Amino acid sequence: MRIGLTSIVFNKQGGISRYVAELAERFVREHEVHLLTSRYETRVDGLIVHRSNILWNPISLQVVSNALETTLQIKKLREAGIDVVNSQGAEAINSDIVTMQSCQKAAVRKFSAERGLSYAIMKSVEPRNNIVLAIERYNLKHCKRMIAISNSVKDEIIENYWVPEEKIDVIHSGVNLLEFNPENKKKYRRDIRQKHSLDETDTVLMFAGWEFKRKGLQYVIEALPSLSSSIKVLAVGGADRKPYENLAGKLGVKGRVVFAGHQRNISEYYAASDIFVFPTAYEPFGLVITEAMASGVPVVTTKTAGAAELITDGNDGMLLNNPYDSREISDKVKYILENNLLGSMGLKARRTAEKYSWDKVVTDTLAVYESL
Repeated sequence: MRIGLTSIVFNKQGGISRYVAELAERFVREHEVHLLTSRYETRVDGLIVHRSNILWNPISLQVVSNALETTLQIKKLREAGIDVVNSQGAEAINSDIVTMQSCQKAAVRKFSAERGLSYAIMKSVEPRNNIVLAIERYNLKHCKRMIAISNSVKDEIIENYWVPEEKIDVIHSGVNLLEFNPENKKKYRRDIRQKHSLDETDTVLMFAGWEFKRKGLQYVIEALPSLSSSIKVLAVGGADRKPYENLAGKLGVKGRVVFAGHQRNISEYYAASDIFVFPTAYEPFGLVITEAMASGVPVVTTKTAGAAELITDGNDGMLLNNPYDSREISDKVKYILENNLLGSMGLKARRTAEKYSWDKVVTDTLAVYESL
């Protein structure tokens, strides 16, 4: 099969880019695979790369120029006899299949309800938001099929765009079971802890994400005062840390919060951690959730996160009813520790993650391609 994939950036750092990279690596073993991208940062042998030059700033022009360039590239691939083109979200308007990594309209509606009228007005006039919404609306009407990365995304698409259910295939995002593995604890746990001045006796709550605000770092820090002083937070991500350092100082827990910055070797940080805490307010899936599970680390996350669909509450993870409730976060952490569940829950989490390998995602995705 001759397959076309799109990803504005191609590497294994972001959620969407990793998704495409993992698929591409496996597709090329048996198929002719073309990648449409503007930044090719992770090499895959056998992959045919079509680079385009886009405007990166402002963000609204980035979205427009990328969609335009990718749409033109897809047209050329069609003229050359490509079998199927699978784009990501708002990256083109003429692909056969759109993988919906999120639903922009649903996210805006959710945060408008929570943050009030000023946010809703701001979003209504924001160029990037309106461009993404226009592409999203067009794609969902005209594409042949769509893949939703979770049932929650599927439900959002149906609710907001009245798309027929039979047009949507749910294929949960995968996890690299070799890269994220409990065996990493033997290799990296001590070194990473020493690097960040964490003791072996500390209980480390890891948080990871580009957007500290949406993903709930504030509430993880606010949970610390009600937890033992040996419990510390290891925050991984490149967002602005200053407001959170100030919060930790105000609460008297500044010495218990470690900001590690962006890390390319995030698997080593799971290995150094005891519990992964991720009280995200909105998450279509959340690769970090399944990465932590595959690493044998118990997860505390929000019920509404897409990857929470894979977790049985109290068995292979803990689910939060309210992402904004620091007391609930501390209660879930205490439950795991006081019942000595770190080992058993981590083992069960790994077993669950093993059901969602990237090889399975590839098999299920190829089945959708073949259906066309």
